[in-house]
Amino acid sequence: MDTIPAYTEKARKQIHMPEKYTTPYPARRIHSDGRAEDTEVLLAKECPVKLFLNSKPFTTLFASPLELKELAVGHMITEGIISYGEIAGIEVEGNEIHVLAQRKKNSTPAELSQQAGEAEKQIFVESDAVFDQEALFAGNDYLESDTYKLTRGTHLAALIDRKGKVAVQIVDVGRHNAVDKVVGAAFLKGLDLSKHYMLSTGRQPAYMVTKAARAGIPLVATKAMPFDSGVEAAKKANICLVGQLRQESMLVFANDWRVKTET
Repeated sequence: MDTIPAYTEKARKQIHMPEKYTTPYPARRIHSDGRAEDTEVLLAKECPVKLFLNSKPFTTLFASPLELKELAVGHMITEGIISYGEIAGIEVEGNEIHVLAQRKKNSTPAELSQQAGEAEKQIFVESDAVFDQEALFAGNDYLESDTYKLTRGTHLAALIDRKGKVAVQIVDVGRHNAVDKVVGAAFLKGLDLSKHYMLSTGRQPAYMVTKAARAGIPLVATKAMPFDSGVEAAKKANICLVGQLRQESMLVFANDWRVKTET
């Protein structure tokens, strides 16, 4: 498999053209004082991505039209379908992704999803990683992307190391897709996820926290707020869950021993 570079916004500008993430649309702007004019705005692109597993249709995801290999790898891992070691190959053909997996038994998509659901009850992140509060507050520097500033219609996920440096950063129209893509990118790059925390712009229900847990990520931080289900899932999975991350403060909801404070 091809190795990929770190997905910082700086790297993104060098590799991709903005029009691959956005598309212009005409609109009519109406003001409260009655004035109106024609204008043009940039909207985030979304496309259906068909995922095949061992030549069989598996699912269709609606995502931004880039980093599709990373999307497939991350989705398989964070949904508990297959492990990274079971992936024998990936081919991207337009908006179709074909994943070849080495498995002792060729299960149907329904059977694989059922197996993943049963395994969810046993997820526990073994990492003993602790992060300085400065490393978490540093995440504020990576929460906004140029794509979001242009469209106001995307989410972002990133992986930050214990020094507060970004290792992977990806934008997508869906918060779950962004998480899948950064996890997929991390596995393709050979990153040790047990020593990174995940930064997200999205809310954190149990479903999102479980995605991180399946990837072995010990801490999840979001500028939004978690749901009660997300907090309970984090407690069970040994994940530290941080909400409302701001420059001046943050809220720690689960396993606060993973955050080292100055006092």
